[in-house]
Amino acid sequence: MKKLTTSILLALFSATIFTPTHVEASWLSKSWKKLEKVWNETAERNKASREGSTDTSGTSSSTIRLPQRYDYPSSYRGGQLIGYNMDSIEYQVLGVPMGATFRQVRNSLGEPTEINRGMRYGGVRFSMSFTKGDYDDDNVVDYIEITNRDATTHRGITVGDTLQQVYNAYGRPTYIFDNNAWFYGAFKWNSDYIFGIYFDNDGERVTKIHLHSH
Repeated sequence: MKKLTTSILLALFSATIFTPTHVEASWLSKSWKKLEKVWNETAERNKASREGSTDTSGTSSSTIRLPQRYDYPSSYRGGQLIGYNMDSIEYQVLGVPMGATFRQVRNSLGEPTEINRGMRYGGVRFSMSFTKGDYDDDNVVDYIEITNRDATTHRGITVGDTLQQVYNAYGRPTYIFDNNAWFYGAFKWNSDYIFGIYFDNDGERVTKIHLHSH
């Protein structure tokens, strides 16, 4: 009896497998098609989500509107103070604080690659205002310039980063100048009083960074 039952089950199984399907698809094939549709829709949603998020290179298709030059006044009253004072740590580059003497810079970073009214270390230049006389080891640094990716600001921004990254790190600029440079800090209109950071850019990415303290 057991052998007969087994034989009947095998026969039915074989008939199910080898009997061709005519007219209508089986329940299993219909279910499979529905499952494939769900997978495809899920894949499309995941793709759209990834394209709308920030990637590992720091670029983003975020819908956040970045500040523009025309969002700011074209001028202010002469001598008017604009902005705010930043913490001193914001002016530190390669571990060297603004206000260090050139002797201290050398003691910290070693011999520079160039000396010309200041010290250059690769893409970073520590210098002083041109109004303060000749270069001397006892002069203090009041201007730092970053021209490549050899160094970053205190908040991690360097040349080549996007304006979106600058915005994420610093927020809305204190002012955007006619050359589109983003400025953070304080300055007096039509004067040499500047305490802050400029981010020169090409409209999308940072091309040079200037730190002023004079």
